[in-house]
Amino acid sequence: MSEKTKGLLFVLFLYTVAFVLGAIPFRMAEQLLWAELWLTLTATGVIYLATCVCADTSLYDPYWSVAPPVMLLAAMFRYSCRSTGAVIMFTAVMLWSIRLTANWVYTFKGMGCEDWRYAGYRRRLDPARFALLNFFGFQLMPTLVTYAGTVGAFYVLQSEGFSALMLIGTAIMVGGTLLELTADAAVHRFLKQEPDRRMTCRISVWKYSRHPNYLGEILFWIGIFLSYVVLYPAQWYRGLGFVPILGVFLFASIPMMEKHNSERREDYAEYKNVTSPLLLLPHRQ
Repeated sequence: MSEKTKGLLFVLFLYTVAFVLGAIPFRMAEQLLWAELWLTLTATGVIYLATCVCADTSLYDPYWSVAPPVMLLAAMFRYSCRSTGAVIMFTAVMLWSIRLTANWVYTFKGMGCEDWRYAGYRRRLDPARFALLNFFGFQLMPTLVTYAGTVGAFYVLQSEGFSALMLIGTAIMVGGTLLELTADAAVHRFLKQEPDRRMTCRISVWKYSRHPNYLGEILFWIGIFLSYVVLYPAQWYRGLGFVPILGVFLFASIPMMEKHNSERREDYAEYKNVTSPLLLLPHRQ
């Protein structure tokens, strides 16, 4: 059995335990939003302990894509959410989850291969400070942000009504997922053809955006909001959980990747001069 297979089996076991334990407070809370919050916080706590024991924060990485469909499925079973809107929402989220989780599995190298961002902080900080950053910054914050972005989907599940306009939001969700899939496939193809990791991928959608994968992710969460707001226009503000996600990508993820790529890739400065940072736009002359 390869190290990658062993690592994947461990992650599967870990996440199963995490969500089974999370189901305990989920069943105890009556109101849906509180039940889902306790579910995701408990699961995050379990995974955090595992990242400390294994000294590998990357064990948390698939949580972003795994938690939303688990939370939606739990709600559908406990609260008997069987409406047309609920099924459409769950299907769109599941497609997104499969795409993102599959890409994580493809790039997963095994236990101990920690992401460069976590590893850098682990080297620079003493154990106590890193433990705090690991919990609050690398795990609790993304968990809460993901939960906030999914709140609109929870309300869609609870609604008995259905509007054809909801399909606009669904189309944007699926479109964002397909954009991410296209971006992933292009990168993997490029890396096979170009073994020199110091060069920048410029094929397919990467020719028009430096971060098309992040654009697809942003579109997915905006799609959840639009699906929600057509059902609850008077309570539009309850679906604004996608705004923190937008902030994470615009003010954290993209700047961090820009800095990292500028340091690692010989042609990145020239690539930046002619390519849009996020939107798919023609080359600048």
